[in-house]
Amino acid sequence: MKIVAVDTYLLSLPYRTTGGFHYIAGRPSSALSMLLVRVSTEDGLSGWGEAFAHAGGIATKAMLDTLVAPLLINEDSSNIFTLMEMVRRKIHLFGLSGPAIYAVSGIDIALWDLLGKRKGKSVSELLGGRSQELSVYASFLRCSSEDALKKTCEDAIAQGYLMVKLHEITLDRIALARRSLGPDVELAVDTNCPWTVDEAKRMLDQVQNLNLLWLEEPLWPPDDYAGLQKLRNRGTPISAGENTSSLKDFGRLLTTGAVDVLQPSVCKVGGITEMLKIIALTEASGIKTVPHCGYMGLGYCANLHLISGLGLNVSAERLFIDLEVNPFITMPAVTGGRTATPSGPGLGCDPDMDIVKKYLL
Repeated sequence: MKIVAVDTYLLSLPYRTTGGFHYIAGRPSSALSMLLVRVSTEDGLSGWGEAFAHAGGIATKAMLDTLVAPLLINEDSSNIFTLMEMVRRKIHLFGLSGPAIYAVSGIDIALWDLLGKRKGKSVSELLGGRSQELSVYASFLRCSSEDALKKTCEDAIAQGYLMVKLHEITLDRIALARRSLGPDVELAVDTNCPWTVDEAKRMLDQVQNLNLLWLEEPLWPPDDYAGLQKLRNRGTPISAGENTSSLKDFGRLLTTGAVDVLQPSVCKVGGITEMLKIIALTEASGIKTVPHCGYMGLGYCANLHLISGLGLNVSAERLFIDLEVNPFITMPAVTGGRTATPSGPGLGCDPDMDIVKKYLL
């Protein structure tokens, strides 16, 4: 079925947290940027996707509207692998990372949603699995103070979460979170690439008694794979992948022996199609995949379907914020640290257009 339209919607969605303001992309934030993509075909059917938009949604929207979307008009929507390869080849001059690949990600997710709707199946079923209940972990934003962090930990416990991920970079904050959560809540730490190899080694020595599941992206620059390899086997597993964009780069990350846990991100690598390739590559190497998911919309929904459809024995990441108004009114709630994968067809979570229009940037 031919594609006749590609529409994009950049939203700013206010959210609530407890214990003070929080940070996104290094800046104090009280609203979440979300870039939605709708792909429509000649029979009137539409599929929805999400492209990475934190603090950079305007650039990705421009890439979609002016470069990627025009390539799709009159193309067959059903052969996703062939179509995505064609798009990648035609936009390669702009690099296969950043806004270009974020744009491809949104399109790809929308095409999988469209395919599921056309076949009357959930994306989980298209991937060979089924929609099911999953465990979810609370992914905190970086907090503004120690009091804010302590209160956020208390709220996560009260809501029944059994795993938390921090975005903190000081020993005092990480230790405070461990004390606040207690020994029974699993704890991971994403540091967002702050340190040299020697600085990271010192931190690893200091957190050994805190029983971390992993230390995520400890090095600057994030593609210092040889440096990451030097940090392994020091008492805390090392993870990375959120800022890796191409299958080739994931291959280099793995062959370097850089990580214990790989974390590709569906809205940043090229969507579901590329996630399938990356996860297959990771499984062949014996490294665990725990998909990264800093999203609250269709990226989060796509991640749930990937975990369910491929039978990954991992918890799904969910930002620990409450949107004041959620465009996805059919998105299953998280209760006691668990949620259901939407049953479809497709992703099973079309947005409410009245809410979308109200919060457009």
